[in-house]
Amino acid sequence: MAEDLDKPLLDPENFNRDGIDLERLPLEEVFEQLRTSARGLSSDDAECRLHIFENKILKFLSFMWNPLSWVMEAAAVMALVLANGGGEAPDWQDFVGIIGLLIINSTISFIEENNAGNAASALMERLSPKTRMS
Repeated sequence: MAEDLDKPLLDPENFNRDGIDLERLPLEEVFEQLRTSARGLSSDDAECRLHIFENKILKFLSFMWNPLSWVMEAAAVMALVLANGGGEAPDWQDFVGIIGLLIINSTISFIEENNAGNAASALMERLSPKTRMS
């Protein structure tokens, strides 16, 4: 199963956020879509999925891959390259300031998304049905 994880869990051609309702699909189709079974994931599959979905460094760096970050990165490079006309040294203060703002922006975005994921998990945990055997 671990070798199938390079493909998306839900088929992107048929994915429609409003149209997918895993509660109403037949159980076998849900297992097929999520590439699991009633027994759950094997240890290897679980570790593979954790490795794919929980790589925090790559997740953090992904917040530097957007148009705002590209503009800030370009401004940082221009502060070094274009500001040293006339034989002057590069403008390190501006470069460090812009890179600092880029890191702060990415850190705030990372923390906000992580907190939102934790809040969603906590909400799902509170809403999950509890069963007691007597």
